[in-house]
Amino acid sequence: MKKMKGSILLISLFSIVISSGLYGCSKKPSVSPKAVATVNGKPITAAMFKQEMSKFPPSLRNYLETPSGEKRLLKSLVDRQILVNEALKKGVNKSKSYKTQIADFKKGLLVQILLHKEVAQKVKISDAEAKAYYKKNYLSFNMPSKINVSYIQLNSPEQAESVYKMLKSGKPFALAAKKYSTAPNAKKGGVLGWIKFQETTPAFNNAAFGISKVGGISKIAKVGSHFDIIKLNKAVAGKPKPFSAVKDQIIGMMKQKKASKILKAFVRNLRTKSKIKYFYNNLPAASPQGNASVSAQNAGAQKEPAQKAQVAKK
Repeated sequence: MKKMKGSILLISLFSIVISSGLYGCSKKPSVSPKAVATVNGKPITAAMFKQEMSKFPPSLRNYLETPSGEKRLLKSLVDRQILVNEALKKGVNKSKSYKTQIADFKKGLLVQILLHKEVAQKVKISDAEAKAYYKKNYLSFNMPSKINVSYIQLNSPEQAESVYKMLKSGKPFALAAKKYSTAPNAKKGGVLGWIKFQETTPAFNNAAFGISKVGGISKIAKVGSHFDIIKLNKAVAGKPKPFSAVKDQIIGMMKQKKASKILKAFVRNLRTKSKIKYFYNNLPAASPQGNASVSAQNAGAQKEPAQKAQVAKK
């Protein structure tokens, strides 16, 4: 609970909501009878307080909507207003950095609202669609009863990244294990053998059982002080998870895919209606300074007029 209380202060102090961050800045403040606090005579009204409260998720509001929770939130809002006042006093709102970030924030907000209207609101997946997907792909939700794995243990993230790239480029797992692994089973090509779900440490277990196909390898997993790469050798099928257990997961995944398709189509349509020109030669990497080591093959392209427009292909 102490951790939750501390997070309330941080959330309310650093909320990225401009309107709420600058309230109470009128030149002629008057204390409202419904004020819940004042800072240098400027009120924080009950309406403002309720608005701030509504920004928190329901699970956190259950705590905040208590006498002690309300007092803690109010104190954090007062602290934030004190910081806002100090920032205005020091002219932070007139700084180039502030204005740049405000401009970026507005652009992001415009895109966010547009995509919510044109994409998010159009993404709907019914239970029937989700169930049809489950029936077609139910093996994807089949938790193996046990798996046979090998692993390579490395002492640093840099070593792990290097070996991971070798494996991705085709180097045999057993050979890499014998040469680079610091684990006791390195001489055996990294073979660990059969393990059951949650039989090993959580980090190793999650990485191993997260491999989607036999012969596949995991991403680099930090296991204790080491960095492991795991290979799935064999798997014994277990009982498939029921639809009820994976319904939300399926709907979320299907929504994401559908949203991606709608977004691509939406942007593609906007491109066809827009006049777009690219001036690739004006990019920093295209300048003489940024291309000191440009190859002879590419050097010819740099001789094109700097302002030659390359029209986007539809």
